[in-house]
Amino acid sequence: RRRRSGGGGSPPRPPPPRPATAAPAPAAGGEGGAGSPLLLIVDDDAELTERLAMEASGRGMRVRVATTLAHARAEVAREAPSAVLLDLQLEDGESGLALLNELAARTPPVPVVVLTARGSFTDRVDVARRGGLGFLQKPLPPPKAIDALEHVLQRGRELRTTLLAVDDDPQVLATVETLLEPAGVRVTGLGDPLRFWEALEAAMPDAVLLDVDMPAVTGVELCRVMRNDARWSAVPVVFLTGRTDAETIQRIFAAGADDYVAKPIVGPELVTRVRNRLERVQLHRNLADTDALTGVANRRRSEEMIGRLLRLAARQSQPFSLGLLDLDHFKEVNDRCGHGMGDEVLRRVAKVLQKAFRAEDVVARWGGEEFVVGMYGMEKDDGVQRLAEALEMMREERFHDPDGCVFDVTFSAGVSQYPMDGADLQALYRGADAAMYQAKDAGRNRVLPAGWSPEQPDAARIVDVLVVEDDPALARLLTHALTTRGYRHEWVDNGRKAVDLLAGSRPAVRARVVLLDVDLPEMDGHAVLRALGRDRVLERTRVVMLTVRSSESEVVQALEMGAFDHVAKPFSVPVLLQRIRRALRSGGR
Repeated sequence: RRRRSGGGGSPPRPPPPRPATAAPAPAAGGEGGAGSPLLLIVDDDAELTERLAMEASGRGMRVRVATTLAHARAEVAREAPSAVLLDLQLEDGESGLALLNELAARTPPVPVVVLTARGSFTDRVDVARRGGLGFLQKPLPPPKAIDALEHVLQRGRELRTTLLAVDDDPQVLATVETLLEPAGVRVTGLGDPLRFWEALEAAMPDAVLLDVDMPAVTGVELCRVMRNDARWSAVPVVFLTGRTDAETIQRIFAAGADDYVAKPIVGPELVTRVRNRLERVQLHRNLADTDALTGVANRRRSEEMIGRLLRLAARQSQPFSLGLLDLDHFKEVNDRCGHGMGDEVLRRVAKVLQKAFRAEDVVARWGGEEFVVGMYGMEKDDGVQRLAEALEMMREERFHDPDGCVFDVTFSAGVSQYPMDGADLQALYRGADAAMYQAKDAGRNRVLPAGWSPEQPDAARIVDVLVVEDDPALARLLTHALTTRGYRHEWVDNGRKAVDLLAGSRPAVRARVVLLDVDLPEMDGHAVLRALGRDRVLERTRVVMLTVRSSESEVVQALEMGAFDHVAKPFSVPVLLQRIRRALRSGGR
């Protein structure tokens, strides 16, 4: 057993159970908000698509599943996906390469990652020729497949830049768009310079292209307006001008221009000058916005990005969650192992957070051992879940001190949500900070939501989850996962105890969700379920049945008796946690 770096260590855990089949994934849905990336899974393996959908939705994606190419085309026509996970050979007989061709030919192209049992070199070449951005071979764990998709999405975002072009000549705007769009620059055209400020705020461009001579307001005046505002003072400005005399050139540079292109436009010259400016500003921006030690955003940059996401959340009526985490006993690492090891720990934490969160989330270091994560479109419970997954990943990271001892590092975290826990960044920070200190006081090594409260000393103990399971190893695994996520929980090891706790006129425990094993001593799970139904406990409590038997008749029997859900053993813990969250949201009180 490893020696830990501080208190709050986890108990010994058995290996996670293998995933098992559960209810089919919906053809549409996912837990991400309307602004979340949409993943289309094209595969006719029902078990695999369910597990992929669970994994993707747990990372904030919206998910649709198509089992035939005709179904996939209909889904693409309904809403263009952010990415596609495609099997090359479906039971309908048509090759997935045909769909890959169609998606690559769209404007803009749809990123496609292939996940297939076919793995010949010819298949790989065919996928690459048709514009596929990844080739994965079955069998592959769903988390690794979704990791590859997130990498593709992130790479696309890094390459995508926006340019605001302002010119009163529509033909010039059309030419600029035609030249720059194939170079990876998304162009927003504006013909009315009086609407410049509105368009600037809406487009949030990486660069601006201005005509010198326009009615009402000149390009030189617009450039001065930009340079007078700190938010836009560093955005590169390139001028288009038909006049290249010394006086005109002097005026545009005096106004703050970075470069100019003479009319009539020469395509390669415009593309090169715009790309050069974008690359240079990106270099300077990275230096100014990035924490030098860890490579994630620094406090100044992250406050700007989070502020922008909060404004977007307000406009779109979307949730936004802020996570704050602090390493447990980090000072001991520096004192015992030196600051070099402490720096390595911080770098490793940053990498874990970047892997655990979506590309559109804001991951930042705010100083010392404190990190912040901004999650647009994600509710507080989902934020707790995501940070808990990062915590579990962090526990697996091993460090070696100068004496050769192996240790690991944990963190404590709190999560707040806009607008319920605060209307601005400062208020959300205070809410997450209070929850984080509650996590430390509760034993560290866990994630708690803002507003969390421990058990109240009233007649009935209120718990989120009661685990009724006679296998101690499995019970430890489940209770550890629940502790990490801040759920109040208890464990009992036989059916009679569960009924005694939950039923009667003065129950000792009120549980929002019960995880109920079928095979229990003294009183099996079905008998427990019947007793809870007779005592009307099921009116306020959701029961998720756990069983090694998964015949259709047994599932139907449990559901008819009042069970909310049914999960077959062996199961994936993340999938079971997803079912628990769904049960909690359904109204169990």
